[in-house]
Amino acid sequence: MISDKQLNQFLYQLQEKQSRIMVVGLGYTGLPLAECIAKAGFKVVGYDTNSNKVEMLIRGESYLETIPAFRIQELLDTGRFTVTSDISCEGPCDVYWVCVPTPLLNGAPALDSFCAAITSIRTIAKKPFLVVISSTSFPGTTRTIGLSILENETQEQGADFFLVFSPEREDPGNCIFTTKTLPRVFGALDDESSKVAKVLFNQLFDEVHQASSIEAAEASKLLENVYRAVNIALANEWDEICKGLNLDVWEIIKLATTKPFGFQAFYPGPGVGGHCIPVDPYYLLSKLKSVGANAGLINLACDLNKKRPQMIVRKIEAFLKNRSKSINGSNLLLIGLGYKKNISDLRESPAIEIFDLLLNLGCNLKWHDPLVANNHFQRDVQRELDLSPQLLKNQDLCVILADHDLIDWDMVLNYSSFILDTKNKFANCDSSMIEKIINF
Repeated sequence: MISDKQLNQFLYQLQEKQSRIMVVGLGYTGLPLAECIAKAGFKVVGYDTNSNKVEMLIRGESYLETIPAFRIQELLDTGRFTVTSDISCEGPCDVYWVCVPTPLLNGAPALDSFCAAITSIRTIAKKPFLVVISSTSFPGTTRTIGLSILENETQEQGADFFLVFSPEREDPGNCIFTTKTLPRVFGALDDESSKVAKVLFNQLFDEVHQASSIEAAEASKLLENVYRAVNIALANEWDEICKGLNLDVWEIIKLATTKPFGFQAFYPGPGVGGHCIPVDPYYLLSKLKSVGANAGLINLACDLNKKRPQMIVRKIEAFLKNRSKSINGSNLLLIGLGYKKNISDLRESPAIEIFDLLLNLGCNLKWHDPLVANNHFQRDVQRELDLSPQLLKNQDLCVILADHDLIDWDMVLNYSSFILDTKNKFANCDSSMIEKIINF
């Protein structure tokens, strides 16, 4: 067990920023977190199994549009930030912050990377140490899987480590709420872990909230994204309802937002993307299935959102048919592949499914996204680097899937023959252009 003397010494080191912190996984969650920790004055070791990412960071380059290269170089220049693809080469740290991905596999979270990370930490850590888990999964993952790995041979709960779960809440592209300013939630294994987390978190984040348990913190993350998934599904279904009633869904939503309370606007679109909203509900559903419970509303919402890419493809096919064109051999330009506005993130982007469905139907596809490089989108179809009047004129249909600010929308509107607008980008266009706009 950790003695009072060891605990007090650990707390003192944290308070004085003498502790060294390793961030395990340097993706959309881990890299901003590492930056936040280093800026707070701690020494940070960034670890990732992807050697290409590590080499880029060592050179002062960035692979995230949310953290430009100059900020990476600034971190390196402080001397408080080092990067490695060998978890053992930097020696033991005091804190290990786990931010590895937990993707879906056959409707359930794949925890291989998570388990590998915890196992590696157990192997190299020197007691006492703190483990903070931010990787998302179902309630109970931290205790039943993470804790069991950490206990290892001792089988004594809390023998030589502290354990905390603190869900990531990153919103790529959001300049208002950063890693530091976004309120932080955590749940701790025991009182000692809670004390340690409070000392660390209060130095890193502007606002900190403690849950009654690790499981409560895990569940809060799922609720946040299930809430959005269900409400996006409602917006998508409302879109279909409005079509049946010959109403404009965007107008209806705008009118509803005039109520100063009780309504939060969500909007229909090509589907849901990102690592959270399309994924987190399934973490919950997989857990409920294992205990014989059901969540009919959440299941329905997931099904509705999942169908949106197919519905868009059917809309495209119907439009072309009405113009006596076959979808096989038609010229289509997809504009914007990122899962949301102004980011390059392709994780679970509905644009990818739409692209593949259209490709399988024999379309002559082109795509344009100023934020997405060819090597990030593993398809044989090359990106159209620049829009041109001739490129737009040659398309049977342009399909807007993400409305990035960097896109020349005036050119798209002026030179496209027809536009399928899934983002309501041209809602206020000149009346002379209305006939070429097809609202999904």
